[in-house]
Amino acid sequence: MKVFVILFALLLSSPCLTAQSIKYFVRGTLQDTTGTGISGATVLLTSDLDSISVRTNEKGFYSFKDVLSSTFKLSLSNLGYQSLERQYELDPENFFIDLEPLQLQAQSYELNQILITGKQLLVIKKDTIEYHSRNYKLRENAYTEDLMRLLPGIILSRDGNIIAQGRQISKITVNGRDFFGGDVETVIKNIPANLIEKIQVINDYGDKGRLTGNSDGRAQKIINIKTWANLRKGYFGNTNAGVGTEGRYQLSALANYFNNNRETGVYGNLNNNNSNLSGSGYTLKNGGDNGLTTLNAFGLNHREKYNKNLSSFGSYNFSNAQNELFSETFRQNIYPDNTKITNSDTSSIYSNAYDHLFQWNLEYDRNKVDYIQISPSIAYTRKKTGREVDLSQSKLLNSFLADSLRQITDEDIFNSTPLLGLKIVGNHRFAKPGRNIFAEVNVKNGENTLRQSLDARLNYFDRRGNLTLDSIQRTFHRNAIENLSYSGRLSFTEPMGNGSMIELGYIYDYAEYLNDRETTRAYQRKRIDSLSNKYTYSFMTHTVSLSFRHNSQKHSYALGVSVQPTQLTGESISRNIYVNRNGLNIVPELNYTYTFSSEKSFAFNYAASSNPPSYLQLQPVRDVTNPQYPVTGNPTLKSELWHTVDFSYNSFNFDTGNTLFTNFNASIVQDQVVSNTVLVYQEGNVVNQETLFENVNGGFQLGGIYNASLPLVGRKLILDINGSVNYNNNVSLSNYTRISGRNLIASQNLRMQINPGGRLELNPSVTYTFNKTSYTIDEYEKNKLSSWALSASGRLNVSPSFIIGSALDKNFYNGLAGSVKTNPLILNTYLELQFLKSNRGALRFTGFDLFNQNTSVQRMVLNNSILDNRTNKLGRYYMLLFTLNINKFET
Repeated sequence: MKVFVILFALLLSSPCLTAQSIKYFVRGTLQDTTGTGISGATVLLTSDLDSISVRTNEKGFYSFKDVLSSTFKLSLSNLGYQSLERQYELDPENFFIDLEPLQLQAQSYELNQILITGKQLLVIKKDTIEYHSRNYKLRENAYTEDLMRLLPGIILSRDGNIIAQGRQISKITVNGRDFFGGDVETVIKNIPANLIEKIQVINDYGDKGRLTGNSDGRAQKIINIKTWANLRKGYFGNTNAGVGTEGRYQLSALANYFNNNRETGVYGNLNNNNSNLSGSGYTLKNGGDNGLTTLNAFGLNHREKYNKNLSSFGSYNFSNAQNELFSETFRQNIYPDNTKITNSDTSSIYSNAYDHLFQWNLEYDRNKVDYIQISPSIAYTRKKTGREVDLSQSKLLNSFLADSLRQITDEDIFNSTPLLGLKIVGNHRFAKPGRNIFAEVNVKNGENTLRQSLDARLNYFDRRGNLTLDSIQRTFHRNAIENLSYSGRLSFTEPMGNGSMIELGYIYDYAEYLNDRETTRAYQRKRIDSLSNKYTYSFMTHTVSLSFRHNSQKHSYALGVSVQPTQLTGESISRNIYVNRNGLNIVPELNYTYTFSSEKSFAFNYAASSNPPSYLQLQPVRDVTNPQYPVTGNPTLKSELWHTVDFSYNSFNFDTGNTLFTNFNASIVQDQVVSNTVLVYQEGNVVNQETLFENVNGGFQLGGIYNASLPLVGRKLILDINGSVNYNNNVSLSNYTRISGRNLIASQNLRMQINPGGRLELNPSVTYTFNKTSYTIDEYEKNKLSSWALSASGRLNVSPSFIIGSALDKNFYNGLAGSVKTNPLILNTYLELQFLKSNRGALRFTGFDLFNQNTSVQRMVLNNSILDNRTNKLGRYYMLLFTLNINKFET
């Protein structure tokens, strides 16, 4: 640890080091609209450090040597063609830069002549897919979500989720920086589309990948929105005010002002119609979140650049959400010896939560040579929950009823969670091109306090329905969890020539937890020793890695190995139980990317990660929060080791606009922590299903997706075909007997975007999903669930200022169990009148869920159980909403 501190101190002092200019080799081709190279054209490269001019050869090829900056502008011109300028900001670690082909359009002086050219809708790069906004036709006052709906390979669902190339997007940045904490819905519903130069779908490998260009581990899919560089001053925003039937209301606003190096944004939202955040747009959400939610929220976002090297950015967000949720669940638990237990329960839950989140970043960047970022964060959550549950349970032997019970439970829960965090990132590029050192430190300290009052009334019946036993359980639980974690990371890269390099890395991770659980008899406050415990545990890993990396025009790969010793220690202070387990993982590293061209790429990645057991799985004390499902931890558990491989292939055809994105992934886990669900027979033949934990091997997951987009009839019709297959082998224990739950989920979707002209937009889709679950216990039949989801949305511009819109969903489920069965039909529709200059004002009358059937249905497969769940969502109401959109920019 001392070595790490010394090295990091040296890193922080690295601005004192002298760096020489890094030189790049840039090349590309210039073509006309037929794809033929243009010879003799002038190509001028300019930047803060460069001013170089060359001419293209007979094939349109040009190149620049000894370029000093990876950020530059190209100006291209030739007699008989329109001039062209392009701005580039490329990966500074890639010293050999091969630009995508550029095209010049013919300059015509003949009257009434029309020249038609194709548009390159996207560009495929190493870890990024770029969509240029100028290639997509949008309505006036369009927002980011309107643009995203036109992008091939990206799907926006009406519940606000974004799927890009088959994977869900969890974060959106603007010019590489968080906008209101990176919340997806805030960004896509509030940033005007005319600000956007391009949208980038990025395989994000964290700060290390961003600063060094070296990727390791499994990437997350994020989206970055890059705005036009010439928009330096202006503002944009919107406000919404609405009133509706059933007491519904909405009042929200967002405003963002920027002036060269300073940007400030604020938003506020008050509503009880399940509208999460501020925003306009034309999406008709089917009820938003589950349950009925009343929301009060406020947010502040600020960015400021103090000089060419120093800047800061961050945000503060507050929300108060009150939610009323009604849920029905039918659960089947599978056991050996022809035993099956079914539960049917209904629950009513009311919660009131307060959330505060502050995060800030101070950033120092000296010519991309020295970089330091300091990021403190503070989070605080306070939540009060009341829950009433009515549960009926039946035990079946050989398909015949053996006994049953009914449990009625009232719970009051109070939870508070403060969390402090600090992250420091540093990077230095030495004078020798390719030599680099990166360091990162993370510290988190938090507490979680839970107070719970439980009042459970239980009645047990025999197979004939006669009452055999009744019981009352009244307890009070107090659970205090303290956690502290810190980690350090150091990486040094040394170039080997010809795009090759050696990387030496070290990672230190440490996390400790203290769980103090006290259970008392309600009203007496008398401690129950058998249900109370004070338990502490820690998990520590050291990871030393060595890898060889190579980057060239088309190939990029890494080969390496990591050695990871681990130590898990635990102590039950009140019971004198001690655990000390050491482990050693040797993990290879392998990833490869082949870029055929700006239209095609292939990538393979292998990653491994260690996952320690949680305190609930470790602590050796019985948790009877739910009397029918007690939980007891196992202090001898080992840490899990996950191995994951990922293949992807992306293709785009410039001539036709056809796109294809495919991905296949597989995961296998060693020493997986699984549940051992045991039937515990008590007095009066009372049966509880207790959960224990063990380490087992044999669990794995396989999955694959594809997405194909076919533009037809001059892009007036776009056909999207999406499919996925996932196979999970869920290993678990049931009454100490090993079983495998084999779960196959296959889905196929067909979606069309129909835009025959500027007045009509239609988006019909159909999705078929098949869900099959079988167990290695032969006496039980396979459980199958299938569903059809039919959907259609659209809008008609009756006139330039009058719009009719609608969204229809019909779901058909086959195989749901118990009272969960439902096939809802949901229809939303609106009439909108636009007015004011540029139609910036609008008055909309909306009808939501006209048939009053809105509900949420899902199936979950967990260990030896299958759960079908249905929850309420916001039902039918009508609302009159006034919207005002404003934006003004200066170049």
